[in-house]
Amino acid sequence: MSESIQKTLLRVRPPRVRITYDVETGGAIEKKEIPFIVGIFADLSGDADPDNPLPLFKDRGMTDIDRDNLNDVLKTSRPRVKLSGIDNVLPDNAGTVTPDAKLSGALLFESLDDFEPTRVVARIPQTSALYAARGVIRGLQARSETSDALAGVLDELAKPDAQALRAPLLTTFDPSKGAADWEQAAIDPDATAAAAPAARLLALLMDTGAEDQDASKKRALSTIGEFVRQIVQPLQASQFLPEKIAKGAAAVLIDERVAQIDRALSAQLSLIMHAPAFKALEATWRGMFYLVSRSETGVMLKLRVLNATRRDLLKDMEKAVEFDQSALFKMIYEAEYGTYGGFPYSLLVGAYEFGPDSEALDCLKKLSQVAAAAHAPFIAAAGPALFGLDGFDKLGKPRDLAKIFEGIDLTGWREFRGEEDSRYVSLVLPHALMRLPYGRGGRACEGLDFQEDVGAPDQSAFLWGNAAFVLAERITHAFSLYSWTAAIRGVEGGGLVEGLPLYAYDTSAGTRELFCPTEVTITDRREKELNDLGFIALCHCKGAGRAAFFGGQTANRPKKYITDEANANARISAMLPYILAASRFAHYIKVIMREKVGSFMTRGNVENYLNTWIAQYVLLDDNAPQEVKAGYPLRMALVEVTDVPGEPGAYNAVVFLKPHFQLEELTTSIRLVAKIPA
Repeated sequence: MSESIQKTLLRVRPPRVRITYDVETGGAIEKKEIPFIVGIFADLSGDADPDNPLPLFKDRGMTDIDRDNLNDVLKTSRPRVKLSGIDNVLPDNAGTVTPDAKLSGALLFESLDDFEPTRVVARIPQTSALYAARGVIRGLQARSETSDALAGVLDELAKPDAQALRAPLLTTFDPSKGAADWEQAAIDPDATAAAAPAARLLALLMDTGAEDQDASKKRALSTIGEFVRQIVQPLQASQFLPEKIAKGAAAVLIDERVAQIDRALSAQLSLIMHAPAFKALEATWRGMFYLVSRSETGVMLKLRVLNATRRDLLKDMEKAVEFDQSALFKMIYEAEYGTYGGFPYSLLVGAYEFGPDSEALDCLKKLSQVAAAAHAPFIAAAGPALFGLDGFDKLGKPRDLAKIFEGIDLTGWREFRGEEDSRYVSLVLPHALMRLPYGRGGRACEGLDFQEDVGAPDQSAFLWGNAAFVLAERITHAFSLYSWTAAIRGVEGGGLVEGLPLYAYDTSAGTRELFCPTEVTITDRREKELNDLGFIALCHCKGAGRAAFFGGQTANRPKKYITDEANANARISAMLPYILAASRFAHYIKVIMREKVGSFMTRGNVENYLNTWIAQYVLLDDNAPQEVKAGYPLRMALVEVTDVPGEPGAYNAVVFLKPHFQLEELTTSIRLVAKIPA
């Protein structure tokens, strides 16, 4: 369960493992610890600008990212969404919508706040102009609340029978023009009661104390012109509701016009923010923010991101003669794991979805080779197309999921699961809700009554993100607590996800329901099916804002053997918590022995040294509490070192690891008896 921020800040960390290695330095022994580094691959740019393209893939690099520089990384990534193809449903000055009109240009983002509705409105000329007009008449209304004279003039113009009084204003301030023309109106301020409304308004709106009276007059004329366009013209054309007109109050008409503008902007914003390109880019960056903001980054935990699409990765790996010649391999393996002084990547996260198509499977296969070579498990999302579905909201409909994967279209997926390297790949599902919809009952939008159109609600209208970010956060959280990553499963075992967005809605039956923040509620039976098929499911807790990861199965399908012991070894070798553990030890042994190269060590010396080192992470007590086992990951460990024939000083080391096993399933038999057995 969650704890207060005070407890978090004052928390005395529970027993934790500190995997260290010794470096001989001038007779003294220095303890060193390898940081846990998460590499993230994500398309951070969206619709790249052809006039300002990104660097070639081979020239890109991994960038450190944390809470302090997230917006800096976002800005340098140049996120962009093309607006062409999105319908323009904003009314013109006459209040009509042009059929088949489209927006043009592109949206550029420089910070995470730029995804907020008011920021989006400000960056599009059509919406920006309408929103500015809204601000002008709201400002005029605010001034009238403190000036009885101004309120009186506005109310005179708002009377139902004041057509003759309004007509000169429409001539002087042509609604089809703009501020540049209105500011040239030949009107002199006159506050007397006998003066024309335009002259009286000008006198009341001008700032008599301003140094630049000419600029003050232009601002006042522009305000009058906007009032004419937004209030006088629609009133003259009877475009307001009759009951609103009958009240003869300018404040009522301004409120009504502002509501009309908000509805128009809401309709346009919904189309923009629900465009596939916008949703994909926003979901990626909100997923990044979710992981970055909840990870305790520092010296021992680092996040690094690579701006690349899935196609960028595939093209790079396809061009290489062998997988170890690709730029990605050199970036992940050679530059860190394979370099003296480098710190290896402990986890790779892909902000991508993988389906059954050959391109996706080819990319996944090649990524698994890089992950296996670097001993860095790769987690990403499974797409609904992998199940033959167009959305995970239909995941509960198939009677038998296993039968789906027997189809000929999924032959490539079955073959991939049989490969050894597939144990370094984990696919997560379904999606996670990245934010609440804007509007009443959801997320407030400051400065605009934006009611995001989500239908009844319609699943496709919500902002769904990659659940791999959620699992990655559980892994970094476990490392922050224990310096180990075994505690990532179960409600009590570290797999509990809290603080998911809660959204309630009214059903057609008249009841009020809580919207599922993980797209679909997964039953225990279905979760077990998914786990057996090589997927990790995020299971929502019904009626609550939390979910949990119960499974930890990688994409690998454990082979079947003739002995139970071999089958057990195959099963635990395909579990993500155990792969993370084995990979962590692989990194340390590589670094340790690289330091020992050139020293006078026999086979026995090497074996004794490694066994002594690894023994400090073994806990023999099977009854130890969860927190202690989370800190001491091994139940038993043994390192065997053998000579390489014909190569003096060359040795082979085999590391046997037995982790503390986690509860997978429990079969219970209930019997009614007259007497409890002794």
